[in-house]
Amino acid sequence: MLQQITKEKFILDATAGYRRMWENKAHPNVLYIDQRPEVSPDEIQDFRNLPYMNERFNLIVFDPPHDIRVKPSDPNSRFIKDFWFLQPETWQSDVKKGLAECWRCLKPMGVLIFKWNTLCKKESSVRPLFPTEPLFYQITKGNGTTKNNESKTLWFCFMKLPVASKETKEMKVP
Repeated sequence: MLQQITKEKFILDATAGYRRMWENKAHPNVLYIDQRPEVSPDEIQDFRNLPYMNERFNLIVFDPPHDIRVKPSDPNSRFIKDFWFLQPETWQSDVKKGLAECWRCLKPMGVLIFKWNTLCKKESSVRPLFPTEPLFYQITKGNGTTKNNESKTLWFCFMKLPVASKETKEMKVP
């Protein structure tokens, strides 16, 4: 069983929802936030405008909504309740702002895990929004919810690595 390392919450789940990916849905070192009060987050926050200081968290998980629609056809559907949705006009700027905010709040040498499902937008649509190149990523097959069963879940791993300054040859974190 994992134990609390410190009283500080040094892990952030920026879009926790119902915490479905978490083994321990109440891990003592994780700050679970969401903008929807009905999912009972630790704090109600918007991933596009995080109120935390720069370089605050060692690990950040960002799993934004993957469904792109003007409004839910059935606001009571389980899918919408579980995962919510993004607007067609703003989804790219919303995800880009979210990634930028997560990157800002990530400590040097910290890790950012970004999850994206290709249900509505392909990998090629989301890659230009990244703050940097991922270290690696993993693809898992979807559950056949799209035409031709092409839905995939992508797990990207980023790390805020130091870069060498051309002038001084010193390592600096961006």
